[in-house]
Amino acid sequence: MTDLDRTLTRVLGEELARESDVIPPPLDDLERRATRHRRRRRGAMALGAAAAAAVAVAAVQLSPGGSGIPGIASGPELPQGAEQFEVPTYDWDGSGMEALVSGRLGFTPEGCTLLYQPGQPGSVQPVVFPDAVGVRFANGVRAVVHEDSGKVFGVEGQSFEYGGGWVPDPGAWGGRCGEWSGDVAWINDQPAGEPLTGDPAPPDEPVPTRVATDEERGRHEVPTFSWDPTQGGEGALLEGTVTMTEDGCATVGTDGGTIGLVLPNAWGQRQDDGRPTIYSESPDGSGALMAEEGMEISYAAGYHAPSADWGRLCPGSPVDEIAMVYDTGR
Repeated sequence: MTDLDRTLTRVLGEELARESDVIPPPLDDLERRATRHRRRRRGAMALGAAAAAAVAVAAVQLSPGGSGIPGIASGPELPQGAEQFEVPTYDWDGSGMEALVSGRLGFTPEGCTLLYQPGQPGSVQPVVFPDAVGVRFANGVRAVVHEDSGKVFGVEGQSFEYGGGWVPDPGAWGGRCGEWSGDVAWINDQPAGEPLTGDPAPPDEPVPTRVATDEERGRHEVPTFSWDPTQGGEGALLEGTVTMTEDGCATVGTDGGTIGLVLPNAWGQRQDDGRPTIYSESPDGSGALMAEEGMEISYAAGYHAPSADWGRLCPGSPVDEIAMVYDTGR
């Protein structure tokens, strides 16, 4: 054991004794800690044993990424003035989806991570990175980095691109950040950027601070009902070609007249070009396209007189009867 190791061992032991009521760890444990800190802070070697020990202890205590236990460091090393904060995340096992997830990084005021496309208010949605922590730099710019290595997933207002996909929120985002009616962008990839040694440049344009509203996303209410396929339902056959009305409702013309579609667990979605479509959500949380202009359908259904919901949500779309659809579109 070198003189520096002995000095670090003594200082670490004294620090632990001052900051808590517990008995300091055994000498061999303190020796290992002192050696670890000496490896981390090679630059302190030139200061002399006592000065190096003081610098090592002070740096650990002041580190924004510290564990809160005196003398024990955790998390990435951060530039001067930077602070860590929690972000939605999950423990990644190396597996996952391989679709391309790309866009720019935004944050809510509470530190919830957002994915957005510039100039598209309806694109702002939750995104979750694996094994991640947030960092606020001295100039106020925020980033998401790997919790151990400090490598950068993304910087506020800047573009990123990773393997991943979209999933119903398992709680990693919504559990911290509030309800969201759509899927969450889920990153299954390693961080692409090296650790930052200084403050990143501020965004060159305003960055979104909330998820898009249903109106911004083009999402709207349509006649629907709650249904689980295991419940069964009426099984008359409905076949035909879908016509979407100005109300965003779906109808099918038959020899017997115009039939209004009441689809299960459904919502309306106007596409970027304004086209109305209708999707249904399955019990597993996945969505399926159920109706769009010109779509050929063949669904199990039950026929009924027009409902109050049809009149309320589709006032400009008169029908002779409605079809309650007991089908998933798969």
